Amino acid sequence: MRTNTESVIQTSHPTSLPQDEWLQRISQLSFEHNFQIACWKLPKSHETNVLLDLTGTIKHRKVDLEELKSGFVFSPYQQDDTKEAIYLQSDIYFTLGKGEKESPEPNLQGYKAQEVWEALLQTKLKTKTNQSYYTADNTLDFKSTTPESFKQTVSKAVQAIQAGEFYKVVPARTKRIPLSESFNLVKAYLTLCEKYPNAFVSLVSLPGIGTWLGASPEVLIRVDKDDYFHTMALAGTQVVQGENPLKEVAWTQKEIEEQALVSRYIINCFKQIRLREYEEVGPKTIIAGHLMHLRTDYRVNMKATNFPQLGTVMLSLLHPTSAICGMPKQPAMDFLAAHESFSRSFFSGFLGPVNIQEETQLFVNLRCAQLLDEEAILYAGAGVTEDSDPEKEWIETEMKCKIMQAVLNPTSI
Repeated sequence: MRTNTESVIQTSHPTSLPQDEWLQRISQLSFEHNFQIACWKLPKSHETNVLLDLTGTIKHRKVDLEELKSGFVFSPYQQDDTKEAIYLQSDIYFTLGKGEKESPEPNLQGYKAQEVWEALLQTKLKTKTNQSYYTADNTLDFKSTTPESFKQTVSKAVQAIQAGEFYKVVPARTKRIPLSESFNLVKAYLTLCEKYPNAFVSLVSLPGIGTWLGASPEVLIRVDKDDYFHTMALAGTQVVQGENPLKEVAWTQKEIEEQALVSRYIINCFKQIRLREYEEVGPKTIIAGHLMHLRTDYRVNMKATNFPQLGTVMLSLLHPTSAICGMPKQPAMDFLAAHESFSRSFFSGFLGPVNIQEETQLFVNLRCAQLLDEEAILYAGAGVTEDSDPEKEWIETEMKCKIMQAVLNPTSI
């Protein structure tokens, strides 16, 4: 495990500001100067992490955890043969607590970092700060998926499964909604943090790429400072109901099998690299906002197994997981390429901090939205097995879309 050696540089103008004003200043300054920005909250944490890349260059890197310096990665669902992701280097990094007043101590790297930090402290907010983010130009003709077309895809998927082409596939759909007239990017991010304390909440805004906001419940890989590797199998979806939903929930055979397929996929990845020493806990029911899922956790002691590259190796094997494309992987991906009428872009890709504070934490980009000038594109998928019902799968995707829709424009639900 590499050691984070960034030095903490004390600013000559210490200041205390409310968290939302810090984020508004960062958003405004980044947008004015074409800085790349990533903000995130880890599950069960109350701190917002902020990272700025000041280089003005979009960098594509292979996610090699032993080689990458501290930063943040943002990967699309469909990678090319290089398996590269967008990499934001940590020119300015700091954390903001949940309290009303914050005085962050930043890690500053690079020749412009001190200058930009000073400018950030002196930034005066404009009257209108709700549009301080980047949008992409290639989404103007992006249409919502119709119920009919999605259900037809599910029906074709069930037929393909019954014909033995694959065991499971995860078709996705889109939903384009107007942003509320009072929409504010920072407020939307902070609302997600409040509503989903157990999720990885993220805001990524990149010039030429666009702005994405999300609250993902699914860890792809985590390598902690004690050299333990973590991943999870997450599948099955139900709405939270009743006073004690964790005790009252009943899972159908379809949902149990769907989750078992994801678990089998992870174990098969371990088998490919002849790894037998791992801990498995689950499946158990977990709550993510107003939804429940089945989850199984996996952990490996990288020191005991003498496998320090396990995080990098497993990332290459896992993505895209069967939870977001299907199993076996290649025939499922071929089916999706033939039947999905849109590009998933960064939906069901992965994102997260790399080698920051001696840890790497990458999450599958689920429950997310791409922001346009006055609209947003929502994405959701549903796991299809031979027992799937097209109407129920459509309803499941609607439930997932409502997570972001309730934050971006509650009146559109």
